[in-house]
Amino acid sequence: MRSLLAASFLFLLTACSSAEDKNEKDKTKKERETAKLGIGDAAPPLKVDHWLNGAGPSEFERDKVYVLDFWATWCGPCIHMMPHLAELQREYKDQGLVVAPVTTTDDRNPMAAVSGFVRQQGPKLGLAFAVCNTEDTYRAYMRAAGQNSLPTSFVIDKAGKVAYIGHPMNLDSVLPKVLAGTWRGREDADALMKETEELEVILSTADEKPADALKALTGFETAHPDRAKQSSYQWNKLILLVQAKKFDDAKALTETLIPKMIEKKQAGALNDVRLLWSDDKLNPGRKNIDLAVRAAEASRTIAGEKDPSAMFAVADASFKAGNKAKAVELTEQAIELAKEDDLKKFLKEQLFKFQK
Repeated sequence: MRSLLAASFLFLLTACSSAEDKNEKDKTKKERETAKLGIGDAAPPLKVDHWLNGAGPSEFERDKVYVLDFWATWCGPCIHMMPHLAELQREYKDQGLVVAPVTTTDDRNPMAAVSGFVRQQGPKLGLAFAVCNTEDTYRAYMRAAGQNSLPTSFVIDKAGKVAYIGHPMNLDSVLPKVLAGTWRGREDADALMKETEELEVILSTADEKPADALKALTGFETAHPDRAKQSSYQWNKLILLVQAKKFDDAKALTETLIPKMIEKKQAGALNDVRLLWSDDKLNPGRKNIDLAVRAAEASRTIAGEKDPSAMFAVADASFKAGNKAKAVELTEQAIELAKEDDLKKFLKEQLFKFQK
């Protein structure tokens, strides 16, 4: 079974393109090599039919930097990256950053699904969503750049030129330099791709040889100190520490990450911490299980005290920490608050488990 570490990293990179066969991947590579739109080129006009959850840009203004993130409702990694995109918008807004998720409606990604997602998540994210009813913008960006995997982000610099094309998980490395005017275009983009591939190789070995992967990660940190400071890297390191049974080191890192997640209101990231420490395969002895409870409670505070999913997260962590009464009480309350039938059914099943 693929490790949680490798899965979390590779899921973000490849899940929405996993259906490609070798011929399709070869075709994609060729398309990128002959792409009409590349780094340094003028950004095509942004043609949008609807803006949801606020008004977005009608054109690219000078002295502003834009992130156009192409996504779809069926793309798991796209949805997973949304909170981080929102975090980047908040962090760099005063420096002129504008983040705009862009999607094209079709049979697989209907308007009802798009509007439903934005209605539910938009207020939390604080982003204006661009919706296109035709493929004009998709063709102008994605196809012209030889891209066919989602999510894909395009960074437009202050001069209105394309500065970066690639996965949004790398924006932490890209945006500070683009905003400061120190991004070197293709040179930096190629170096970033090489760095990401190096990290991917290390993490892909974690399942069979976690100790060796951890040692290699130390070398990676020395070679790439800026990358080692990023939250996505810290998360991967935390999973690897737990997988390698370095529970004391993992606890220390978790205790530095939780306050940062709380400050940035990262409810999803806190829930991931809860899931990590309460994972029966990675942590069968339930070492430091109090961290799972702490993360779950913090996530609930951010999501809302009466959010049924967040309530269950606290209940599940509490149960694994030995507090059966609290688990039962919170799950019963969550059932009363849940509106979706599927969620109610799930919660009732979990309540039965807690009561056994």
